[in-house]
Amino acid sequence: MRKRTGGTRQTLPQTLRSDWGTAGAAQHALRTKRCVSKRPFRRLPLRAAHVESTLWLLVGLVLVVSLWASPRMQPRTLVIEGAPPAAHHEIEMLLRALWREPYGIRISAGALEAELARLGWVAQVQVQPRLPAQLRLHLQPREPFVEVRAPTNRRLFIDPAGITFLPPNPPHSVPGGVIRLPEGYAIPAEIVADSPVGRAFQLLHALNRRSAFGTRHLAWQVELTPGGELNLFCRAEGGAAMRFHLGDAFEWQQQVEVILQLLDSPLSGWADWEYIDLKSPSHPAVKRLAQRSE
Repeated sequence: MRKRTGGTRQTLPQTLRSDWGTAGAAQHALRTKRCVSKRPFRRLPLRAAHVESTLWLLVGLVLVVSLWASPRMQPRTLVIEGAPPAAHHEIEMLLRALWREPYGIRISAGALEAELARLGWVAQVQVQPRLPAQLRLHLQPREPFVEVRAPTNRRLFIDPAGITFLPPNPPHSVPGGVIRLPEGYAIPAEIVADSPVGRAFQLLHALNRRSAFGTRHLAWQVELTPGGELNLFCRAEGGAAMRFHLGDAFEWQQQVEVILQLLDSPLSGWADWEYIDLKSPSHPAVKRLAQRSE
């Protein structure tokens, strides 16, 4: 390298020129080395880590699928809660039809709930899978509210929602009352609101709801005549009874109001009444026992 000063040509020493050349070459070589060495070492580890994490993810998925599909993880134990002992055989027969050999349920938990809900006496059902290989079934039976009784002593029950069913262990008595059917009258499979049995059920439901806060414990019974008319019998704990002739009971809401007003009268007055005619709720008529001889 040459440098001009004052028009005089001056040559730098050979040692200084060698040092400058060596330093520039070293710096250029270092920059070149860094540029060359940075590219492979930055990309290869990232790609390798990505491939490794993907492989581990695939291995985990394979293990999960194989574990889930393993026969040993399928439900082998059923725990039934809430079902009455009399219904265990019926539930066992249903589950045996859904069982897959060598073991396991061949339908999902939701489909199993739907199958159990088809039992008429089941109000709600919940299926909870539990590990390892267990299904917990929680059943809520329907509560009998009104009994429908035929002359052949055949019985059917209605829950407070108006759904008919036959419980696995029929109770001896129900809180809502009894509907007695005449000879030759078939027990309905479901309650139709605009039918004699439907009106009888609505009448008993309203009477129980309105008289639930009273001090008297009353037993209700509705008798359906062959002509489709309704007769209501009410009996108190002391033995006093009252009978109401309701006709077709199309005005059962108004009849309930009159019946509840009459029930507020003293029990001693009931003994003098043979029945009360409420076919026209706005004009009730009382038939006294003394009028029988007239």
